[in-house]
Amino acid sequence: MNKRISQFVGAVLLCIGLASCSSDGEKIAQLHSEEDIVGLTVATAAGSCYDLELSKRSDIDLLLFNKEADLLNSLLTGQSDVIVHDETVFNSEIRRDYGIKIAFKGEQEFPTAIMFRKDREGEQLALAMNTVQNKLLENGTMQTLKEFWLTDAYLDNRTYRHIPVETEGKVLRVVCITNMAPISFMIGDEWYGFEIDLIRALSSYLHRPLEINLYDASGMIALRNGMADLLVGGMFVTPERQEEFCFSDPYHNFHPAYYVLDKEAQTVASAGFWERFKTSLQKNLIEESRWKYITSGLLETLKITLFAILLGSVLGVGICAMTRSRRKWLRNIAGFYNWFMAGIPILVLLLILFYAVFARSGLHPATVAIIAFALDFAAGAGDIYNSSLDSVPHGQTEGGLALGFTRLQTFFHIVFPQALNHGLPLYQSLCISLLKGTSIVGYIAIQDLTRAGDLIRSRTFDPFIPLLVITVLYFVLAWLLAVLLKLAMPKQKKL
Repeated sequence: MNKRISQFVGAVLLCIGLASCSSDGEKIAQLHSEEDIVGLTVATAAGSCYDLELSKRSDIDLLLFNKEADLLNSLLTGQSDVIVHDETVFNSEIRRDYGIKIAFKGEQEFPTAIMFRKDREGEQLALAMNTVQNKLLENGTMQTLKEFWLTDAYLDNRTYRHIPVETEGKVLRVVCITNMAPISFMIGDEWYGFEIDLIRALSSYLHRPLEINLYDASGMIALRNGMADLLVGGMFVTPERQEEFCFSDPYHNFHPAYYVLDKEAQTVASAGFWERFKTSLQKNLIEESRWKYITSGLLETLKITLFAILLGSVLGVGICAMTRSRRKWLRNIAGFYNWFMAGIPILVLLLILFYAVFARSGLHPATVAIIAFALDFAAGAGDIYNSSLDSVPHGQTEGGLALGFTRLQTFFHIVFPQALNHGLPLYQSLCISLLKGTSIVGYIAIQDLTRAGDLIRSRTFDPFIPLLVITVLYFVLAWLLAVLLKLAMPKQKKL
């Protein structure tokens, strides 16, 4: 009897679940307005204007993601029912390849403009940008640019033309916070897109060459701190942002688009595994020579890792010496340093050094990263040196002195080899941890190995191949680093 009741209850629950899924499927298929998304799971970009608007609604489940590739993946894997984002973010090619469509566009308009610092220089640049935009409107260039970039016409001709820029003069420093067509995106080392053409026109008008650096949303901090002159990346003009920054006149009003799965579309996912794999390799590594992002990112990661290890190892010797000093004030300084480094996340230290301490120093971001990781590494290395020396019995030193060795000879011939044997595994783990920790340097506009994968994903929206390649490379680098450390260390002589 109990078994029959359980079967009956299970059947009822299954029917309710199927009915609910069917109901959600019908609702998604019939989306025509913002009122129709009630009860659905909606995904959007964290911190965006869409986030601010949708978070006011209690009749939907809201999911927030930092990257557009993750947004798309949430829709494809069923985590979300609808994506809300710019109407241009997923072009017709992406929609076709991944089997999604625009169910409808929202009625709300978001004016978009170029962002400047709110100071005298920023206001002058904003006025210059307005003059340039008015000239582009008068001679018809603005309409031509919109017809090319904002209607997917650029997909028909991959030989993008440039508005010429100046090559000499005071550099116009530009922060870009997105690598996504058609607004602003990279192919190799070259920048293209609607806003890129606008600031190229500004460069020509001001007779100043451009220097464009890719940041994430923290690029606004770089702009405010005077590390850049203007910011691009599809910035909506909002009252909150106008309090902190100066904007040019809006160049376009964007509408939110509501993206859903297109059940009738024939996508790449419908092909066999190997066919999909080959297509993914082609798209992620071969097209536009995107493999070059991986190689250049690999070299950047190696450079930061090796120089940080060398500098941190030297600083660690100083920390160890201070810890073992007879002077109490030196021991106190070393203790405070180790305590401070143990309590602050390396990402926070990196951001403090880049956006505060060295903000106006002109140091390259990679140099700041090396300093940050070396400071963090020094604390751990100093502890390893200290514990390794403590592991050697004091009698070894006394024995060496009794045999007629000097203190220096005793240290290098007797104490150091034994301490090395004890500390090498710990030191090796510390080096590998530093290598893996460098994956955060993309926060300060460094195109390292991890950021290379993000750059590819932001163009292809395919998470699998970029993440797979980066995972394999980090694993190989960690293994090679461990091997090199073992080979570099002197072998102990058997007595």
